[in-house]
Amino acid sequence: MSAFSFQSGNSRALRGLPLYVLGAIAALVVPRTGKLWVFGSGVGLGEGALPLLWLARERLGADVRLVWLATTPDELAQASQLGLDAVSKHGRHGLWLTLRARVLVVTHGMGDVNRYGVRGGFVVQLWHGIPLKRLHLDSDVALQPPSFLPTALGRRLMERAYRSAGRQIRLFPVSSERVAPRISTAFGIPADRIAVLGDPRDDVLFSTDAAALARTRLDELVGEVPPSSSVILFAPTWRDGAIDPSLPDEQTWDEIIGWLELNDCVLVVRTHPLGRGDYSRGAQRSHRVRLLGAGLLADVTPLLPVVDVLVTDYSSIALDYALVGGPIVFLAADVTSYARTRGLYEPYRVFSGGLEVGSWLQALAVLTGLQVPQNLASARAHSAWLRHEYFDHADGHATERVLAEILRRTGEAIGPQPEYTRTSRPRVTRIHLAAEMLSVDFDGPVSGVSLRGGRLSVEGALDETGARATFPLLVSRWGQNGLALPTGDYQLAVLDGMWSTRVSVAPELALDELHELFRVRAQAADGGLSVWMGPPLREGESGRSAPLRQKLRYLLPRRRLENAAYFESFYGRTVACNPLAIDRELARMHPEIRRYWSVADGSVAIPEGAVRIVEGSAEWWRVRAEARVYVINDWLRWTHRPRRHQHVLQTWHGTMLKRLALDRPDVTPRRRFATVRQSRRWNALLAQNHYSASIFRTSYAFRGPIWETGYPRNDAFADPARAAAIRTILGIGVDVRVVLYAPTWRDDRDELVDYLDLAAFAGDLPPEHVLLVRGHSRTLAYGGDVHADRLLDVTSYPDVADLMLIADVLITDYSSVMFDFASADKPMLFFTPDLAHYQDVLRGFYFDLVADAPGPVVESRDDLLDAIRTLDATGDAFTVRRSAWRERFAPSDDGLAGQRAVELMENEGWFGSSGDKSSAVARAVE
Repeated sequence: MSAFSFQSGNSRALRGLPLYVLGAIAALVVPRTGKLWVFGSGVGLGEGALPLLWLARERLGADVRLVWLATTPDELAQASQLGLDAVSKHGRHGLWLTLRARVLVVTHGMGDVNRYGVRGGFVVQLWHGIPLKRLHLDSDVALQPPSFLPTALGRRLMERAYRSAGRQIRLFPVSSERVAPRISTAFGIPADRIAVLGDPRDDVLFSTDAAALARTRLDELVGEVPPSSSVILFAPTWRDGAIDPSLPDEQTWDEIIGWLELNDCVLVVRTHPLGRGDYSRGAQRSHRVRLLGAGLLADVTPLLPVVDVLVTDYSSIALDYALVGGPIVFLAADVTSYARTRGLYEPYRVFSGGLEVGSWLQALAVLTGLQVPQNLASARAHSAWLRHEYFDHADGHATERVLAEILRRTGEAIGPQPEYTRTSRPRVTRIHLAAEMLSVDFDGPVSGVSLRGGRLSVEGALDETGARATFPLLVSRWGQNGLALPTGDYQLAVLDGMWSTRVSVAPELALDELHELFRVRAQAADGGLSVWMGPPLREGESGRSAPLRQKLRYLLPRRRLENAAYFESFYGRTVACNPLAIDRELARMHPEIRRYWSVADGSVAIPEGAVRIVEGSAEWWRVRAEARVYVINDWLRWTHRPRRHQHVLQTWHGTMLKRLALDRPDVTPRRRFATVRQSRRWNALLAQNHYSASIFRTSYAFRGPIWETGYPRNDAFADPARAAAIRTILGIGVDVRVVLYAPTWRDDRDELVDYLDLAAFAGDLPPEHVLLVRGHSRTLAYGGDVHADRLLDVTSYPDVADLMLIADVLITDYSSVMFDFASADKPMLFFTPDLAHYQDVLRGFYFDLVADAPGPVVESRDDLLDAIRTLDATGDAFTVRRSAWRERFAPSDDGLAGQRAVELMENEGWFGSSGDKSSAVARAVE
C-alpha cells in the first residue's frame, strides 16, 4: 500500500475500464432498494462512515439493512466482532450488495465499496478531511496518466474519469462554506450536491469523556504514557510515493530524543497510511518515541483530545485538531516544491499563520518557545482561528445532520428535523465603489476589518456606527503615491481577537468596476467576500478571445511610426534596472522622444514624464507596433514581431556567475531553439564588462553588436546624496547599519530563499543593525512579505540599486548583485548553504566562486553571523581582492553608462529626425 502513487492508481483505474462498463450495464437491470445501505472506508473500520452507520442503526432500526463492506479479512473480522453486518466488498456478494443498495456511504472514493456497482446509487461522499492540498481535478499531480499512454491523451482520460466519478456523488457534506468551492471544482460536482453539515468523524471530539477514552486507547496502542508526560503527535501527510522529507537522520534523532528527555515529553509518530519513511530508528533508540501506524489504528481522530501539541505539515489533521484547541507546529520541509507539484488551496503562510518551520531543529525551538505563556496563547489563538474559519458547525452533531440530509434527499425523512446553530459571522449587506474607495456595509458593528492579499493587506476605516468600512484602492508604497493595489485576490476579514476571520455574504452581492488604474471585482467566494484587483483592461481587451484579436491587429503592417521608446523591466512587474537608468538619460538628452513604460498593472510606478501602458491593453499593442526603440532587460514577449523601423536594445540584468541559456547543463532542443530565436530579435546587447560580452556571445549565439558601456543601473552609485532620501523612504535612521540580503532565485522553487530563518536572524544581528531582505524579481508574485523586528522586506521595492546605495554590507549567494555592488566598494559576504546542489545540479558556474569571491564564503548561519561581527570589530580583510574584482567586472561603472548607451543608440540612427517631433506632439494630443 505504501507504494501507491497517483500514477499507479490511475493506471489501475484505466485498466479496469471494461469492468466499469459491465458494472454500469448491471446497474441498469438490477433494481435498488431503500431497505439496504452499504458503508465502507479506504482506511479500514473508521472515519465518518462508522459513526454514521451506528446512528443509522439506532434511528432506522431493523427496517433497513446496514452493511459494512470490508477490504481485508482483518477488517472483516473486526467489524464482525463489533456486531456489524459485515461482508467483503470483493467478489460477487460485495458487487451484488453495492448494486442493490439505495445509499452508499464512502470516505475515500468509490473503491471503499465495490467500485463497479455504484452507478445509479445515492452516493454519500464523506471524505476524510478538510482539504488544504489540491484534490483530483484541481491538481496536476492527481491527473498523472499511466506511463503507457501519451501525456496529453492520458490526462484527458483521467480528467473524464474523475468527472464521471464525481457525477455519481449525490451528497457531499463539508464543514463550511469556505470548503464548498474546493470540493465543487475538485470533484466536478454541482454546488447543490454539497451541504454544509460538518464531518461525522469529528463528533467524537465533543463527547464529555473524549479525553479519558483517548488516554486509555493511546496507552493500549503504544504503551503506557506517564501521566506527567506531555504527548506530542507528529502526523505528516504523504508525498505521492516519495519518502517524507522530514524523516530525521541519526543526528536529528539524537536532538529530538534529547529534547524529549529534557522536557518530559513523548513523541507519537503517526505516519500516513500511504506515507513512506522508516521512523522505527527513533523508537528503537528511546522509549520517548512511540510508533502509531495505520495497522494499529485506522482513524486517529479519537486520540486527538489526549494530544498536547500537534506537529504536522499539510495534513488535514491540523483542522481536526483545531477543534481540540491545542497548539500546532507546522513542519514543512518541502513547502515550495509541494505547493508547486501538488498545489495548495491557499498560501501556506496564510494557513499556518506564519508559524511554519523547515526542519526538526527549528520545530524543537518552537516547541521550546511554547513554554512561554505568550507564545502558547498565540498558538492556541491560531488554532481557534482555524476552527472559526473552517467549521460553520462545531457542536458534535454532524452525524445527525448528515443522516437527516440523506433521509430528506432520498424522500425518507422521518418527523421534524432539529435546528442547529451555525457559527456566527458578520454579514455583508452592500458593496459599493466611490471616489477610489471600496465601501462595505455590515449588518452590525465590527471591531476591525481588512482586505488580505498575497503580498499586501489594507486596513479598512470604520464609520461612527462601526457597520461601514471603506478601503482605499489607491495607496502609497515606497514613497510613491496613488498606486493601485497589486493584482490578485483579497479576502475581506474582520478582527476577532488576535486573528482575522471571514464574513458571511449574500450570494447576489457583486461588484465590477473599471478605474483608470485598476479593475475591481467583488463577490461571494470561498465562504466570504473575495475582492479581485486587476489591470484596468476594458471588456474588449480582456477575456479568452481578446489576446488573439489584439495579436492579429498587431501583426498587420504599420505605416504610421512614432518617435518613441518602449521600456520594459522584468516583464512589467517593476520599473527599474538598466531600462530605468536609460529612461532618465533619454529624458534629459532627448525630451522630444516619448517614453512609454509597459507595466503589469496600476501598482507599478512610472518615471515622471513617461506614459503608462498596461500589458494587454489596445494602447500597449499599438505602441509595441509603432515605437522606434525597445529597451528591455529580459526576454522579449513571444508575440514580438521584428519590424524594419524598430530597434531592440537588450540591456540584460546582470553579469553572470551562473550559467545562462545555451550554456546551462539542462538545455533541451526546444530551449535551444527558443534561445536562438530570441537573440535574433535583438539589435544590440548591453554588457557591463568584457567578461560578460564574451559569455553573451556564446550563451545566446548572438551575432549583433555588444556595447560594453558599463551598467546604467549602477550610475546611482555616482550620486551618494540620494542615500539620505532612500533611508527616509524606508524609515531607516542615519546611524543604523544596513545589511542587505539579496539571494537569487532557484530553478526548483518560486518563493524567496530562506536558509536563515530571516526573522530570527535579524534579531541575532548586532545592535543598531537592520536587515533588508530583497528577493529576486521572480519571487515577487509568491508568498507574503516577511515581518519581524529590525527586518524590512524590500522585495517589492522598485530598484535594487537604491538598496545597494544605502547598504553597508551585502549578503548574497549567486546573484549578479555581487558584480554591481563592486562599484560601492563595501564589504560583501556570500552565504551559500546549497553551493554543491546549485553548482552541480541546478545551474553550474562560469568560474570558481569560492576561490575568487571578494568576501568570505560561508555555508552556515552561525558562520555568517560571525563574519558580520568580524567586519564590525576588525574591518574588512578583502579590500585588495575587492579592488581586483571591481577592475575585472565593473571597470566602466563610472556614473555615465546610461549616457553612453543613449549616445550609441543616437549614433546608430535609432531615433527619428527632428522632423518627427511634430508627430510625437500630435500623438500626445491624441
